[in-house]
Amino acid sequence: MRENVLLEIKNTFWLMAKIYLLFMFSFIMFRTIFFIYFHDKIALTHNIFSEVIGSYWHALVVDTSGAAYASIIPFFLILFYSLVRLPLFKYLLKFYIYIMLLVISFSYIAELGVYNEWEEKPDFQVLNYLSHPDEILNSNPWLYTILLTFILLVALFILFKAVEKVFKKSMVPTKKCYAVTLAFFVVMPVVVVIGARGGVSSAVVAQADAYFSKQKIYNDAAVNTAYNLLKTTLNAQDVLTTKNPYTVKMDTKEKEEMVSRLISTNPECNTTKILTTTRPNVVLIVLESWAGDFIDDDPKLRSVIPNFLKLSEEGILFRHAYGSGSLSHEGLPAVLSAWPDLFNVNISEFSSKHTKLPSITESLMQNGYRESMFLYGGQLRYGNLTSFIYKNKFQTIEEYKDIPSVDDEGVNGRLGLHDGYMFNYLREKISKAKTPFFASMFTLSSHSPYDQPMQDVIKWAGGDNGFFNSVYYTDKSIGEFIASSKKESWYANTLFIFVADHSHHTTLAWNRNDPRWHHIPMMFYGEVIKKEFRGKTVDTIVSQHDIAGTLLSQLDIDHKKFTFSRDVFCSDYEPSAYFSITNGYGIITPEGYIAYDIVNKRTKMHDGNATETLKLKGQLYLEKLFQTFLDY
Repeated sequence: MRENVLLEIKNTFWLMAKIYLLFMFSFIMFRTIFFIYFHDKIALTHNIFSEVIGSYWHALVVDTSGAAYASIIPFFLILFYSLVRLPLFKYLLKFYIYIMLLVISFSYIAELGVYNEWEEKPDFQVLNYLSHPDEILNSNPWLYTILLTFILLVALFILFKAVEKVFKKSMVPTKKCYAVTLAFFVVMPVVVVIGARGGVSSAVVAQADAYFSKQKIYNDAAVNTAYNLLKTTLNAQDVLTTKNPYTVKMDTKEKEEMVSRLISTNPECNTTKILTTTRPNVVLIVLESWAGDFIDDDPKLRSVIPNFLKLSEEGILFRHAYGSGSLSHEGLPAVLSAWPDLFNVNISEFSSKHTKLPSITESLMQNGYRESMFLYGGQLRYGNLTSFIYKNKFQTIEEYKDIPSVDDEGVNGRLGLHDGYMFNYLREKISKAKTPFFASMFTLSSHSPYDQPMQDVIKWAGGDNGFFNSVYYTDKSIGEFIASSKKESWYANTLFIFVADHSHHTTLAWNRNDPRWHHIPMMFYGEVIKKEFRGKTVDTIVSQHDIAGTLLSQLDIDHKKFTFSRDVFCSDYEPSAYFSITNGYGIITPEGYIAYDIVNKRTKMHDGNATETLKLKGQLYLEKLFQTFLDY
């Protein structure tokens, strides 16, 4: 009898252990797949062997916690089964494990799909991305889609085979044995809780515990993807239902003065007037994924956008402009509504809040502009941009489904209508518009899968060849658009504004916590610019948020409601730029920069000697930004 009890205890605990080890095995397997899949990125790093081993080692604490959390429900199911012996609990246990492995598998496959573009762990925002499977399929070359599907099927085959082995011989006794139940009930909760906490220390495990390397990709590999996705999703929900968690305790007056200098300029300040008129037509071109590297000093990178740089010789080029976020549904609110990106929430997803945002369109239409339009050759569903754009009060909004096209490879791409066709369509539309008008177009062709309709010109960029050639094509289309527009009657009285929605990986391979990754091209162009300012460069630090304040100031239109936008030509302007990173913020000033993970309380990157001052400025900015979000 005693031997049977011990055997049953052993078998019951061993079943629980095998379930736990199965989850651990899945994490290790997908980490290995990550290294194989991104072997080209790994090859660019140094100390590869030790760093790879370090990723597995430092991942253990978070993997252990993730596996423990996943094992909580199996614990209860096995416990209930040991009490009542209903076969239902055995079937539920097996079903739960299948579902959990599916969730884990899909989260890791999603990471493989987005990491090449995002270069970040997928967080709760990827759920929106996954809600549009057609967007995923169209954004990835078919070869990658087939490869990812194959990897998913193989991984599931391996994991499901492992499940069958676990349950091939039931380790749970067929007869009631309360000694087994008692031992299991007493011991396993302690083990599971310790595992979930990541040990017995007072500090609970966090994703940051997996960080160990100065090379970002190894830290990303070490952080448990499924755990990170769940954690960020729960954190996002918590944030939206609590008070401002980023409040800084300091003297109120001092705080207000510091925040004011960071986010705004005095509307009454002396501003340099660069335009010949206060009512020009305004054409805003938002450039998909253009990187600031293209306007820097590297001749090879500059050769990717020759037309843009040629135009800058007659316009005003902002050499040190920075984007707010890393995705289009973060960049468009920054450009059109001067809304800085919040790392944990996308305002475009909150219709009740983004209706409260100010709008360049609305400001212009209330001050004498007679027509406004927004054109996009793709689909605006992603990131709920449809709602955001419509509530920006453009009179005319046209996307792929609204725009007449022809069945021509030079017109239609995987994501929609190519930029060459769209620029011609834009010119035709605004040639019929009542002046003064505000016309905006969001380019498309430089978005993955980079299927621009011309022969590749750039062949030296390695894995970035596709992206570089798509930017080259868009640049060519811009040159042709301006050349044809010069023949139109409205051209002489038009201000063109070019700005990227966000930056992108280039051959320089900046870390996304590095402000150089967030560097973007921004330029004002047109004959309405006074001759003495044409060909000038603005070398001060600016943000894409500042377009609204700068433009409206030139037009003598009040811009106070654009809380986070400044007039960069104002005498009171203090150079700085804010950007978001995973779990935190970055801020750039002439004194240096900092990228700070406020969730895990760690500095990711910094430069200069004013680290604590920059950290304070960034936290004050974030406090104000999030409070504004809550107040909307």
